Amino acid sequence: MKHPQALHSIKSRAESGRTLLEMLVVVVIIVILASLIVPLVGHFKRKAQDAGCMTNLRSLHASLGSYMLDHSRVWPQIPNGTLDDDSGDSENDSVAEFWFKTLEPYGAHRETWLCPSERASFKTDFDEKVFDSSYGVTEFEDTPDIAYKWYQPWLVERGGFHMGDANRVMPDGSIRKEYFPFE
Repeated sequence: MKHPQALHSIKSRAESGRTLLEMLVVVVIIVILASLIVPLVGHFKRKAQDAGCMTNLRSLHASLGSYMLDHSRVWPQIPNGTLDDDSGDSENDSVAEFWFKTLEPYGAHRETWLCPSERASFKTDFDEKVFDSSYGVTEFEDTPDIAYKWYQPWLVERGGFHMGDANRVMPDGSIRKEYFPFE
């Protein structure tokens, strides 16, 4: 049997709660864990945006492949006069509009053309009248299978939204990183 005085000291300490030193140790541990976790959140957010960009590029690659299957394996051709029209639009807007309208029936929707990193940095909403694109499409001749014969990227991400790296899609659907130094 335990001594009655020992039971009283244990009971009184349990009723008094935690000591100040114990509380400080817990707070210090929480601060240390938070200082380790906060930088990782930004890193994982950038990685998720890069993965979203790769998903967009794979969707665009599939849309281009579907288009070519429907058109005797010929790459989409920008119509003459698209680049030098007098509509007041810039050259990039006309080209982007052509690619949007050409590949939309094959599943390449407007959101697919914007990298999530660029959307998070500059865009808040999609403007239906403005044709923005984070990706540049390679121009090929109108010869069947020419896009498969030359091993060059089909799509290239413009800018360095992913820590100076830009994604590019090759004819086989693989995605490669290319370093673009910031100016």
